[in-house]
Amino acid sequence: MKVGFFGGSFNPPTIAHYNLIKQAKNDYKFDEVYFVPVNDFYGKIDLINIDKRIDMLNLVCKLDDNIKVLEIEKRISKKLNAIDIFQIIENNYINDDIYFFMGEDNYKKMSDWKDYDKLQKYKYIIFQRYDKKEMVINSQNVLYMKNSENLKVSSSQIRKKLHNNENISDLVCEDVEEYIINNKLYVD
Repeated sequence: MKVGFFGGSFNPPTIAHYNLIKQAKNDYKFDEVYFVPVNDFYGKIDLINIDKRIDMLNLVCKLDDNIKVLEIEKRISKKLNAIDIFQIIENNYINDDIYFFMGEDNYKKMSDWKDYDKLQKYKYIIFQRYDKKEMVINSQNVLYMKNSENLKVSSSQIRKKLHNNENISDLVCEDVEEYIINNKLYVD
């Protein structure tokens, strides 16, 4: 099988996250794709509990049976680096053709990550950021996916709107918006 993995905080998951993973699944003929949320140890401001982020991702996944959530970091009670996650996935999907998805902003920072030399062996789908020109890639293991939706949506933008009591209905899936409101997330 051809399987893709999209790591991130998904704090909260946006309509852009869903559209990008769906576009990659369709354009590159993936059998399955997984959201892989980081655990609570990740040093991001306003990061809510992983259980709530997983709940929201599962709501997003209801839109497509071949998009799922992989809860690797939830089961491990320590901070993991990208190489740790990639190796766990590689060991669990040994017979599959695996790709890792990430935004071009993270891809550009990857040379600073732990064990960068080992990370280079993996295959990647790099998502164009809505605010960036098309990136030039010089690697056989890397495919660059243009953002066909050109959605200007970010999780931080959604958190700010929620903090200011503004509407987010065009930025997240309907079920995610309802979950955020019912659980009073991202408000003081």
